[in-house]
Amino acid sequence: MFEVVAQAARRVTVPKTKYSLKTPQDAALYCTLRRALRKAPDFITGADSVVLLNVPSDRSGEDYDPCAENLLLRFSSDRDDMAYMMIAATDKPRTILKRMDGDFSRKRRLLIFREQGAELPFQVSLKVDVEIDIPPISTMDFRIGCRIAYQMDVSPSEAEAAMSYPLLHVWAALRRGRPIGNALARLAEASALDAKPSSAKSESLPPLQDMFGYGQAQNWGMELAQDLIDWQRGKIDWSEVDTGIVLSGPPGVGKTQFAAALARQCNVPIIATSLARWQSRGHLGDLLKAMRADFEKAKESAPCILFCDELDSFGDRNSFSTDNRDYSTQVVNGFLELLDGLDGREGVVVIGATNALGRVDPAILRPGRLNRHVAIPLPTASDRIAILQQQLGQVLTRKHHPKLMAATNGFSGADLAKVARDAKRIARRAKRDVTMADISKSLPEMVPITGALRRALAVHEAGHTVAVIALDHGKFYGAMIIDHTRNDSETVPGGGAYFEVPNVAYRTVKTYRDRIVVLLAGIAAEEVLLGAVSDGAGAGPNSDLAQATRIATMLQSGMGMGNRLRHSLAKSDRDLETLRLQDPSVAIWVDDVLRTEFERAKQIIRSHLKLVEAIADELEVKGKVSADQVAKMAAKLDALPRIATSA
Repeated sequence: MFEVVAQAARRVTVPKTKYSLKTPQDAALYCTLRRALRKAPDFITGADSVVLLNVPSDRSGEDYDPCAENLLLRFSSDRDDMAYMMIAATDKPRTILKRMDGDFSRKRRLLIFREQGAELPFQVSLKVDVEIDIPPISTMDFRIGCRIAYQMDVSPSEAEAAMSYPLLHVWAALRRGRPIGNALARLAEASALDAKPSSAKSESLPPLQDMFGYGQAQNWGMELAQDLIDWQRGKIDWSEVDTGIVLSGPPGVGKTQFAAALARQCNVPIIATSLARWQSRGHLGDLLKAMRADFEKAKESAPCILFCDELDSFGDRNSFSTDNRDYSTQVVNGFLELLDGLDGREGVVVIGATNALGRVDPAILRPGRLNRHVAIPLPTASDRIAILQQQLGQVLTRKHHPKLMAATNGFSGADLAKVARDAKRIARRAKRDVTMADISKSLPEMVPITGALRRALAVHEAGHTVAVIALDHGKFYGAMIIDHTRNDSETVPGGGAYFEVPNVAYRTVKTYRDRIVVLLAGIAAEEVLLGAVSDGAGAGPNSDLAQATRIATMLQSGMGMGNRLRHSLAKSDRDLETLRLQDPSVAIWVDDVLRTEFERAKQIIRSHLKLVEAIADELEVKGKVSADQVAKMAAKLDALPRIATSA
């Protein structure tokens, strides 16, 4: 902590330090870090400890590199004694564990900086002694930062004025030797130019009706556009307009772009904001003021769309830590008050976006607020082709479609936009139009699926197929395996067995345990026919084994279908894993269910071995098999009698 030795009207005196903090931002962040570590006295006093520091949502771990380095120098001259590590949102668990078990395993004192959205492996979380949220930069932090880095004296009122602007702009305006008044004038001028909401009428962005890959969200948006026209013409009341929606989906699917395209479709302005932007204004009071200002600006511009990104950053009040509960609760309550529109928000449509719907406070999703939810999936194969054509401004020959579909499997809209940009860049440098060769160069390397791998994929999907039909677990449509795959990913799907289960149905424990059998039937077929199990069934959170484990845990913890009736609120994979780790009886029961149903899956495969082999042969040669083909194979082999249920 920096101690204020003397404070006058325009001066903050801080201790001199030999540690280099070159910018006001670095020095201010150092102050926030020191304040956070007050909650880790063992670390400060030199005791063995591992401290997890949660980085604010509007910052990256890299922002804290300079102040972390300074902290290490200040607290310890022995680098073998103390260290820090950054965990980015894009880091894979395996990479984190490797780093943790390597150099960092020998450190007595360790600081772990975790970016928002980063998943902490449970092996690492078990090592953590204390978890702390790094606070946002305060006005005092700002003043001290300016004094240390630039020897610039900033008064309290000047600091408050500066921090009323986005901090990214403030750091850009500050220069060594430039008076604070000059920086404030520049900020005011820039803010005035940006004060008007965007009209979202850029010709580079098509209206929503011309976009691809948005599914139900697009249908909702087109209905909203018509409702806004009818409202403006006095045909309907505002109460009849759907004024709030939450968009969810993985990063890069185009939630922000959807909002902008919708605004253009509706011919209304859009105000894009987020909790991180409001937090950048400073203290809680400043945050709430900025939040109200955006809602007021939206009402003044009505009809208008207010787009709030990263809705999950508000958090769920039921899960707030004791240290930040009051602050975070007031933030959520302030947002709810504005959503309710007690003073009226007629003409304002609020769109929230999130990558993690389960982390959003349930009160935000209640009727009258943002009660409608639409998931934006990754684009389908045909949508991916359409998006590429739209991005490139040309029609792609149909003969190239299969290759492009395979090469872009799992791509988001953002991924496809990058492919188009790269292809355009290649063509531009060659001073010609884009060719298929340019697109190919911009795509990941494709490798053929042949030999033992292709046979294993065929056997795996044949196992799923037979289990679905044998257990009558849904309407079967067909199965397929891919011919090529990308060489840049560990978890690209190799195929699938496609079936549909009714959304509304009578479900018992048999229903869910049959689903586990279907999920495990792929590796069961591999073991029975090939004598070994490949790693594909457990690769990633959506893998067969992950889904089966999730269902088995929910049977015990939340559905009352295990060996006890106790209910648990655990729903996310992280919470379910914590439950299994903390309660060995749950883990034992789940393991028993998985072993039992795996044995039942293998029995189904053995009972219909010829049919499994016939389906696998067809998949290996042709790459796909239809429901009609499977029915003919079963009739010819007199296969698929009804299978007995598990105990």
